[in-house]
Amino acid sequence: MPLALLLHLVAATLWVGGMFFALWIVRPAALPLDLPARVGLWSRILRRFTIVVWTCVLLLPLTGYWMIFKGFGGMAGVGFHIHLMEGTGWLMILIFGILYFRDFLPMRRMEKELLYPEAGLYIERLRKRVRINLILGLITFAAAGAGRYW
Repeated sequence: MPLALLLHLVAATLWVGGMFFALWIVRPAALPLDLPARVGLWSRILRRFTIVVWTCVLLLPLTGYWMIFKGFGGMAGVGFHIHLMEGTGWLMILIFGILYFRDFLPMRRMEKELLYPEAGLYIERLRKRVRINLILGLITFAAAGAGRYW
């Protein structure tokens, strides 16, 4: 159980922290770049970050359900905050899947074809979906950290 909790916490921190870093640190720093440079930067960042997130998408449900069923005796043994984490987690995974297949992969294709204005539109769609997922991630952290006191 301690290893599952550690992996769960690290995966959640990497995913949510990475989204915060992308939106609040990288995005403002990248805005002054010309469009081809900005598209190239985001393409390289997101190519690496999506590998991290896919790993988190695998680890989070595996470790979460491991803890629920091995440590708490199943779903009946956990409080509302755990169910809230589960729900927001699955919603985040769904949004990431949409982001990856409907926005990230087409953006990379547009970049390879040197269609920078079109790639820029996909970057904007990515930003909106990441913002939603960041909010959901922060709600999930609040449930994890304070939920048992609600």
